[in-house]
Amino acid sequence: MKIWLTGANGLLGTAVREAALKAGHDCVPLSRDGLLVPGAPLPLAPGDVLVHAAANTDVEACEREPAACWRDNVLLSEALARRVALVDARMAYISSTGVYGSAKATPWHEFDAADPATVHHRSKLLAESAVMRHCPDALIVRTGWLYGGRADNAKNFVARRIDEARAATGGRIASNPRQRGNPSAATDVAERLLLLLAARHTGVFNTVARGHASRLEYVAEIVRLAGLPVAVEPVDPSHFKRLAPVSDNEMADNLRSRLLGLPEMPDWRDSLARYVATLPS
Repeated sequence: MKIWLTGANGLLGTAVREAALKAGHDCVPLSRDGLLVPGAPLPLAPGDVLVHAAANTDVEACEREPAACWRDNVLLSEALARRVALVDARMAYISSTGVYGSAKATPWHEFDAADPATVHHRSKLLAESAVMRHCPDALIVRTGWLYGGRADNAKNFVARRIDEARAATGGRIASNPRQRGNPSAATDVAERLLLLLAARHTGVFNTVARGHASRLEYVAEIVRLAGLPVAVEPVDPSHFKRLAPVSDNEMADNLRSRLLGLPEMPDWRDSLARYVATLPS
């Protein structure tokens, strides 16, 4: 496949580039600079694939500045989808399991109605709709709680929790026991994305690790795998003073993949153990 990739330097974008190289695909980073300018061309040819992984992912900033969120996540996605359709190429859009909202306490599947609770997740759902409107055969990948990449990245959740544990006074750190999701390795999600594209799947696919955990369980497992004698203790979510009303339930079930007979995604604990083993001690 010839893949054009926005967000190529992000967490998932980097994993997609590496997975594409390993699989023998031609993956070309695509800068989003100027793409909102009317008539700005895309270098796609018929049959190419555009993977749109670029996004405004700062959930708190999206609450403070919603107009920037609509521009970055909705208008850009719509502009790209229009141009993809014009050249008879294909499109894959990276969305979020956060679009489902807060209406139930069990894992969400692709046939559940989405009702996002934050500006950021509302923008992702609107972008999905725009992409599907212009590219009805698009692939929508809903994922969440991604981790991976370089340890020195300030947004590396796993590495930062290890730093926090190492710097802890009193041998304890705090975490949220209520919010639940699927800690998912970016490398696993990238490989599944390429599998879905190669098989020409379309529509919405949850794409997360097998199994789920609370933030507290996730952080405790990170600390345990790092071999640090630090206790991870529950605190009320208000302790973290978040502006965005993020759902306590971001758990997802890859039901569509299972119904179509695709392989299960790796268990979150197994992938996390492999990743932590790669980090500097």
